[in-house]
Amino acid sequence: MLKVTNITKSFGEFKAINKLSFEIKIGDVMGFLGPNGAGKTTSMRVITQFLKPDSGSVHINKININDDPIGSKSLIGYLPEGVPLYQDFSAYLYLKYVAEVRNLENVEEKIQNILLDLQLDDIKDVPIETLSKGYKRRVGLAQALIHDPKILILDEPTDGLDPLQKFEVRRLIKDLSKKKAIIISTHILDEVPEVCNKCLIINNGEKIFEGTPAQLKKRKGKNLDEVFRELVVTNEKIFEGTPAQLKKSKSKSKSKKSVKVFRGSPQ
Repeated sequence: MLKVTNITKSFGEFKAINKLSFEIKIGDVMGFLGPNGAGKTTSMRVITQFLKPDSGSVHINKININDDPIGSKSLIGYLPEGVPLYQDFSAYLYLKYVAEVRNLENVEEKIQNILLDLQLDDIKDVPIETLSKGYKRRVGLAQALIHDPKILILDEPTDGLDPLQKFEVRRLIKDLSKKKAIIISTHILDEVPEVCNKCLIINNGEKIFEGTPAQLKKRKGKNLDEVFRELVVTNEKIFEGTPAQLKKSKSKSKSKKSVKVFRGSPQ
């Protein structure tokens, strides 16, 4: 569904992303992890076409997003970390505005469904500026979902929510994943095994782990917080592949300080 291939993005001399690649399909919920400044937000902005990469490509349904930018955007729902909301609008008016901009059909039905799914019906007519951080976050999530996209990219979706609200959003994500491909950027590592079947960790703009949360925990024999800290501090990289690929990788990285752990078969 979504294939990211060797995307690189620099700001002046600072390289925010360096040849990042991954792929997700319908049914996947990928936890996108990394310390602050690792390149997560930049990566998501490239995928959603808010930024253009220096090199590399992004394909949705095997179509390069540059070849069909409008069509590809219609397949993506994006919740940025600081979602821009019209503060003087009510939640209902804001969602109606978003639906009309997207030229959706059956607008009233879609709005009512999303208000109920995210427990916003009771405050739908309240000005957004008076809402709590948790409610504002849910309104932002609602705008990402209202057009029923195939791909969801969520930056800290449970930030500011109370425990009950977090449980409901996680439940919703699980339900949505049956028909969508989802990327979740989060600093709450407990969320990863709760809702994710894949895990991607980046540091300094480079991928240092890709696999399942269970594989990561089993590999290191520690809880996810400890594993995350160790990988980020050492910049250790875990690869999957053949001995030939390992040899090639080592030859390219002799001058680097990072430790690389190989995992593969003796083919």
